[in-house]
Amino acid sequence: MALRSDRLTRLREEMGVNQTRLAEMLDLTSNHISKYENGYTNPPLDTLAKLAEMLNTTTDYLLGLSNVPHPGAEPDAEADLTQDEIEWLALYRERSSTDRKQLFTVLRALRDMRSEES
Repeated sequence: MALRSDRLTRLREEMGVNQTRLAEMLDLTSNHISKYENGYTNPPLDTLAKLAEMLNTTTDYLLGLSNVPHPGAEPDAEADLTQDEIEWLALYRERSSTDRKQLFTVLRALRDMRSEES
């Protein structure tokens, strides 16, 4: 099972530490952290457990088996969204209820056009 490198990066940044500092805290090199965050390699199980503990999360969250970022927290609704989806959601939330209804009308029309083409 592969580490969700995006989650590792986000949690590290939320903690306010750089890769070098996190590596020092875990008795690793910054090269290890860089490889984990860029998806080049996965940490061994003992390092994964230490990462989870250090970042106040669970191994399940780091592996993508859970969307609960911190013990006792609500599920992270945006954890599996792409950057485009997050941007769309932010734009949607900024709109009035009338605009939102219009957006749904347009999206449904696009969906219906696509299904008619199939």
